[in-house]
Formats: sequence, C-alpha cells, structure tokens
Amino acid sequence: MMLSGCLFALGLGLGAGCATEAPAALEPPPPPVHAKTLEPEAMTPTSTSTAEILANRQSDIRSETSGRVVAVHVEAGDRVEAGEVLLRLDVGRPASAVQAAQAAVAQSDARLDQTERERDRTERLVQTGGLPEQRLDDARDAVRMASAARDAARAEARLARRGLTEAVVRAPFGGTIVERAIEVGEWVAPGSPLLTLADTSLLKARVLLDPREALDVAVGSKVEVSVFARPGETFTGRVVRVGEVINPRTRRLPVEIEIDDPITRLRPGLVARFTVETGDPKLVLRVPLEGVFERFGRQHVYVIEDGIAHRQTVLIGSVRGGFAEIKEGLNVGDTVVIKGVARVVDASKVLVVPVEAATASTAEQAVEP
Repeated sequence: MMLSGCLFALGLGLGAGCATEAPAALEPPPPPVHAKTLEPEAMTPTSTSTAEILANRQSDIRSETSGRVVAVHVEAGDRVEAGEVLLRLDVGRPASAVQAAQAAVAQSDARLDQTERERDRTERLVQTGGLPEQRLDDARDAVRMASAARDAARAEARLARRGLTEAVVRAPFGGTIVERAIEVGEWVAPGSPLLTLADTSLLKARVLLDPREALDVAVGSKVEVSVFARPGETFTGRVVRVGEVINPRTRRLPVEIEIDDPITRLRPGLVARFTVETGDPKLVLRVPLEGVFERFGRQHVYVIEDGIAHRQTVLIGSVRGGFAEIKEGLNVGDTVVIKGVARVVDASKVLVVPVEAATASTAEQAVEP
C-alpha cells in the first residue's frame, strides 16, 4: 500500500515526500568576453585641448568717416578679391572741395616763396646799414607765419582727398563676406561696423596645452582633429607656431595649428578637440577604449585571473586612435577585458573568447560592448 501511494503521488507531481533529494539549481553561464594580454607597445605621447576653429584671417571692416551709405555691392556669402569695391558712402565732400583745397595750397606756396625773397632782401639791406635790425626780425616772422599757413593748407587738402577716398570701401584682402551690418540709406559714423570679411582658404586654431605634457611639442608636430559637429570623422593638422612664454593667466602653452580640410568639410566657429603629438614614440601599456569604464569618478578595467574578472582602478594617459595609455594600475602580462565589459560583474567568472577565432555568426554576436 505504501509503494502504490508513492507511485500515485508521483503521478500527480506531488512526490516531494517520497523523493530522496531535489536537483540543484543550474548556475547561469559566464558572459563571453574578448580579452587582451598586455605587452609594451609603441605610442606617441600627446596632449589634448578643445578650441574653436578660426579663419586664416578675419577683419571687421568699419567706417573711417561719417556719411550715408549709398550702395552696397556684396551680400553675406559672396567671394571677393583684394581691392574689390564693397560699398560706397556719400560723405558730403564734393570734388570741388578738393580743388579748392589744392588751390589754397598753391596760394600758400606762393605766399611763402614771396616772404622768403623779402626776408633775403631785407637781410642784405640790414648788413649794408640800409635798414634797421628790427626789419629783419619782422621779415623772419613773416616767413614763419607763411610756412605755418602752407602746412595747414596742405593738411586740409589731404583731408579733402581722403574724404573722397573713404567714399569707396574696398576689400583689404580676398575672402568671403561673413556678415553685412548695414543697409543702403543708413548713416554711419567713424568706427561704425560695415562688413565682416574672412579668408577661409586656410583654417587654423589656437590651443592651450598643459606644459607638463607639451614642452617637447615642435613646429611640424602632427595633430588629430575631432569636430563635435561631425562625430565619427577625424581630420589632420600640424603645428605651425609654438609660444615662447607660458600664458600667465591659464598657465598653459599657446600653440597655433593649421588644419587640413581639402574638401571644405569644416567652418570657422566649429568647436573641436585637438590631439597634438608632443614627442617621439615610446613603449607603453595601452588598452582599447571599449575596455575602460568609469565608476565612482575614476577609470577602471577588468583584469582576468583564473577565469575571474576583477575590477582594477587605472590612471589614463594619452588617448589616441581608440586606445588609452595606462600610466598606473596594470603590469606587463595582465589579461584585460577589452569587449563585453557591460556584462561583467566584479569578482565573477567570464568566458574568454579568442578574438582570432571569433566569427560574425558566433563570438562577435555573443560578445556585447
């Protein structure tokens, strides 16, 4: 009867009291990861800074005189050549004013010539006793006054001619009109903004580098440029000028960079990250950026020992080409998780999948970032 009761209970799935022991729960399989055993690798030291991309030259063209705008020959975006007429002003000085000023110069020249001849004649008469000494002093005073009048007339003539010249505003160099600040009919005063002209045939940037990293930077050093507005794209450049003095306010070294942009993908005003080579290649330990993660405000990696992943705090140095230099925290021979970090739990088992053996249908699909 007892045996049949147990069989009946088992048939109903209620045989807990008759079974000798329940099966143990199965452990989840360890997450697959890619790993790398660290060896010294050649890496060029760098220094990184963020800065704005600049035009080769940029000028805010301002009025040098007062007048009314009578014609504007350009719009924003127009290309212009050096010396090209950009706009015209009515400055209220007709050509007749220049002619009158030139006539006044001629009269003052004649008056000065006459007083000089009179002085010379008076000097001869004084020497022979024909005139008193006072007459010579008067003649010399007359020459000085005539000379001053001549100088004033010439200055007025220059102003008149300059007024006519300033009625036409020309491009100081070839480039592109970036901004037009005036319209026909507006009155402008000296210093009023008219146009902004930029030469974008060459792009550059001025960056400030940490002198502890950049003392060996030199003209010709290579630069990697990453523009925030164009994620995933990388541009190149080179150092063309290195400051001689550390900036006293920022305590940084100023460096000027020219950017290579043959197909004009970039524009002045964009913000970019500039990674500047600061010395010769050296042997370092480095880890792909995929293997580095942040926790509690510090950088970490997972080091594998006997199939167990342990979180390790590291100090990052230069970052370039998708790799981070490890300055502290790792040693030669350490095995580090480089892919699949998100699935790893500290002090837990992992399954290392050889990178060489990975295929698109197996390991690469199994190992998540």
